[in-house]
Amino acid sequence: MPTAVAGQPWQLDLNFYDEESGTLTDPASVQLDITYGEQVGFVPDVAGPYAYSGASTSTPGQVWRIGTGQYAFIWQIPPSTQQGVYVANWTCVYGSDTLLAVENFPVTGGYTPPVPAGDLGYWTGSLAYTPSAGTPAVPVTVVFGAVDGNGIAWLWQKLEGWDGPDVQGAGVIPRSGDHGAWAAPQYYAARTMTWTITASAPTQALRDLARATLQQAVPVSDLAVLTYNEPAPKQAMVRRSGKITEAYPTLADVTFTVGLVAPDPRKYSTQQKTLLVNAANPVPIGITVPFTMPVTLTAQGVTGSGQVTNAGTFETRPVIVITGPTTSPALINVTTGQTVSWTGLVVPAGATLTADFNIQQATLSTTGGTLGAYRAADAFSSWWTLPPGTSTIQLGGQLDAGASMVIAWQDAWVLCMNGGPGGVNDKPRILPLA
Repeated sequence: MPTAVAGQPWQLDLNFYDEESGTLTDPASVQLDITYGEQVGFVPDVAGPYAYSGASTSTPGQVWRIGTGQYAFIWQIPPSTQQGVYVANWTCVYGSDTLLAVENFPVTGGYTPPVPAGDLGYWTGSLAYTPSAGTPAVPVTVVFGAVDGNGIAWLWQKLEGWDGPDVQGAGVIPRSGDHGAWAAPQYYAARTMTWTITASAPTQALRDLARATLQQAVPVSDLAVLTYNEPAPKQAMVRRSGKITEAYPTLADVTFTVGLVAPDPRKYSTQQKTLLVNAANPVPIGITVPFTMPVTLTAQGVTGSGQVTNAGTFETRPVIVITGPTTSPALINVTTGQTVSWTGLVVPAGATLTADFNIQQATLSTTGGTLGAYRAADAFSSWWTLPPGTSTIQLGGQLDAGASMVIAWQDAWVLCMNGGPGGVNDKPRILPLA
């Protein structure tokens, strides 16, 4: 099939039919506008407008009539024309109606524009996917609002669903024989989002590389880290939800619409916080012993504590690593009065007990660091969270010198606090007049 080439003529044709009769019909007027990437009204003309003024043969700068309802125009494409996808916009007046017909056609062999280093969109962030252990794929990171090593400019345009997740649960249970309902437990659901991004490449081949890169960066059954650089940057663990659709405004650009789901509805700070608490510095309990020193005291009841601050607006769940030697360790949230304990469990010197409060499980590693078996907490334990603000966390149990705990957590939010691309386009568009 012939292709429009910069520096050569290219004929554009229009066949105009009456909608009711289905026959070729002459409209009252015909005008042609040639635009780049989008139809007339959204972008300025590249060439034109060209009108039909009665010509019956090819006439420079005019649309000519071939026969009833058939019109044509020859565009002398300048050699310096930027290669890409152009649009022929035919505007016809027929009766009381003004009708627009559009046709896309690529132009090759022309000028290849440089990547727009000065126009990278308003929003910045990244998508980073590190495959799980045992997966042969390599890590992939795409940075938005920047040009990558291949010269591809990645633009973040819109993210719907970042403002707040839906809810799940019964919500309310209707009362029997009475007005209204009883309030039932209700929770935030997984966060579903629709993400619109564009990759602007120097060539069509690099555009296809961008397509493959994004497909690799959005896992299907694993999780990737989506970071949005709000004034206080935040991130969420996401995976693909549905398919990724693509649109091609030009031969070198591709716009993606990506369905995402975050199983955890929280948005977390990008920096993990940690606090080390040593049991060797016990908290004074302010008592007077009823006997004469010196005597030998056991380590039971010696505790260390520290304060942690969740600077977000929603509860977050820490990971705490207890290092032995200790017996019957306990993790106490003094602020909420809740405790998770492991009565009778021995954590030798150099071994660790890792308690993940998100999945409510603990695992004991041996002195050599080998991961051991799952260790169930006491049945009466209450797995706690870190609410917004400051909480005092205490390490309890029979603690010897050298025992410690490391608390790791991230600030958490659920609702959008800083504004951002929650369904807002990154740039205004020029709309046609009514």
